[in-house]
Amino acid sequence: MENFLDFLRQFGDRFNELSQGKKVAALSLVALALASLLVMSFWLKTPDFQLLYANLSQEDAGAIVDKLKNQKIPFELANGGRTIRIASDKLHEVRLQLASEGLPEGSDVGLEIFEDTPLGMTEFVQKLNFQRALQGELTRTIKSLDAVAQVRVHLVIPKDNLFRKDKPKGKASITLKVKSGKTLTETQVQGIVHLVSASVGGIAAQDVVVVDLKGNLLSGGKEPSTEAMLSSTNFKHKTRVERALQQNIIKMLEDALGPGKVIAKVTAALDFEKVERTEEIYDPDSQVVRSENQVSETSTGAVPPGGVPGVQALVPSGGAPGGVAGQAAQRNKSNALFNYEINKVVRHVSKPLGEISKLSVAVMIDGTTVGDPAEYQARSQEDMDKYLQIVQSAVGFDQDRGDIIQVENIQFDRSELEAQRESIARAEQIDLGMEIGKLVVGLVFLILFFTRIIRPIINWMTMSVEVVAETDQLSTGDFDAVDEEKRRLSEMASESAHVRESVAEFVHKDPKYTAGVIRKWMREKEPKAKA
Repeated sequence: MENFLDFLRQFGDRFNELSQGKKVAALSLVALALASLLVMSFWLKTPDFQLLYANLSQEDAGAIVDKLKNQKIPFELANGGRTIRIASDKLHEVRLQLASEGLPEGSDVGLEIFEDTPLGMTEFVQKLNFQRALQGELTRTIKSLDAVAQVRVHLVIPKDNLFRKDKPKGKASITLKVKSGKTLTETQVQGIVHLVSASVGGIAAQDVVVVDLKGNLLSGGKEPSTEAMLSSTNFKHKTRVERALQQNIIKMLEDALGPGKVIAKVTAALDFEKVERTEEIYDPDSQVVRSENQVSETSTGAVPPGGVPGVQALVPSGGAPGGVAGQAAQRNKSNALFNYEINKVVRHVSKPLGEISKLSVAVMIDGTTVGDPAEYQARSQEDMDKYLQIVQSAVGFDQDRGDIIQVENIQFDRSELEAQRESIARAEQIDLGMEIGKLVVGLVFLILFFTRIIRPIINWMTMSVEVVAETDQLSTGDFDAVDEEKRRLSEMASESAHVRESVAEFVHKDPKYTAGVIRKWMREKEPKAKA
């Protein structure tokens, strides 16, 4: 304790001996050091806040904040109070605790609205609550989809009427907010439409309208055009075919030539004409007799005197055909009927939709770079012919179909790409230089701060200067120090005299043992002297 008081006394004397400017500098340095320590302590004590919940409703946010205040857990609010952050060391514990208490509940009301039904509820309120429950349950179901962030569902439930012959139809409208970076396909939109249609009685799929937050119609409409839907589907199928062929060409050639060396474009003409044809083919060479009927008649006898009855006998100039009267006559008649069955083939032919009727393919291949510095070198004609054959095989080239494939060797303009690379490299070098500069400046500042400020202050505070003054100029304190030194020397002299007296007494009592010890010491010193 006395040493500490002496240090404080000495420090006060040293501080009083400083000039006014040095006193101000020393006090400023002490204040700066204390402020740095306070800032560092506050920074260390500040908790690391992590996200607890985001996009909360006002009701859920208020309930969660009340729970956190009751438990005295520090928190932060953001995004207008809809986002809550708490300390990272309590994040999971608080989440589990809030989940066990049913928080956050969500703003959508489901069928739990009927759990606490008050007495005296009217039929109108019951129907209204039922509609709210259906809307809430559908909202929860649609929100569970991976690509949907938020959703609102509005239902128009038809009312039953016994006096109406036709049953009224209901309607539904859905507003969707898609998560960033994700999209909803037509199949998924139609799935949502049919989900709502199947969940609510009296609502058909064509009466469900789905829009996004920007008002774009995703599904539904008063009078959907079948032709427009078919045109849209055909165009998407055409684009899908062209993209698939392009990817096949690019992937196959880039694996051999390197990335960025190939550009391919494909234009496909597809035949979407729906053709159904029925053909009946007859084979005359494969005829077979199905039935046969042969009739043979023979007549023998004379012609009557009046001739044969008929017009010919009444003609004045005519005679009896077949002979003279009274003369013998003979007639033979034969008929044959054959029915043939011919082989017939009946075919019903339906032409597939979306069949490729013509392909137009354009492929550009970059050359190579050789030497140092790098120089562009075009590819040989033999290589280009090989690439042409590869592309023809990849797209299913058909000359009879009129396909056109063009493969050319063209030098790509990479000046902009090289400029971007140089700019990126330069920016990276500048960033690296800035980081290194920050480290160097910080290191230099620390060295200068320690060597120019800290170390001189430490030396000044720990250094003790002894001032030797003349006797006639010594103060009372100096005389006390001299007396203290004299006292210390006298004590040392008395201790030495006491030791000498003890040794003399020991020698006087046992001179032989003393002589043996001295000879032993002398023998131990002789080898060291010889060495």
